[in-house]
Amino acid sequence: MKVGFTPKQVTRLTGVPYSTLNLWANKGLVRPSIAEGLGSGSERVYSFRDLVALKVAFTLRRAGVTTSSLEKVVQFLRNTEGMDHPLAEARLIVSGRDVVAVKGDRELMSVLSQPGQSCLSFVVDLPRTLGELAQAARSTGAFAVGLPATEDMSKHNRKRPVSTTGREQRRVRLAQR
Repeated sequence: MKVGFTPKQVTRLTGVPYSTLNLWANKGLVRPSIAEGLGSGSERVYSFRDLVALKVAFTLRRAGVTTSSLEKVVQFLRNTEGMDHPLAEARLIVSGRDVVAVKGDRELMSVLSQPGQSCLSFVVDLPRTLGELAQAARSTGAFAVGLPATEDMSKHNRKRPVSTTGREQRRVRLAQR
């Protein structure tokens, strides 16, 4: 026996409106994989993977990706990457007007604007960077210097204004000698 979710449960869990659920099922964007609900008296039944795909599609829509663009993304990933359920399988990023798929650890590929085109990527692993910095500080004995929170730092870093009159400039030059 397969466990599934009714459209009412799906809308409550994913936030996808019922009308959108019907539209996407009819267009084939995200079809219920347990029971399609063909004919009167039968109900669509969605799997958990379908819920993931619906939530991803809904999130992409809210990020500005049109339904026709979603269809293009799904078709491209099915055809070129061999994904049966691309919205539930692919790691997708919205970048401006493009949708980018994450391939492996460091490769990004456009799947909408320029399908198949690799994207220049540089990912900073912040937790790793912070760990390396903390380790370097420990190993070198470096430490931070704290100032009381009540002190105004601008008092310590402010230069005195210099007058531009001739007499004052001479006096400053004489004092500097």
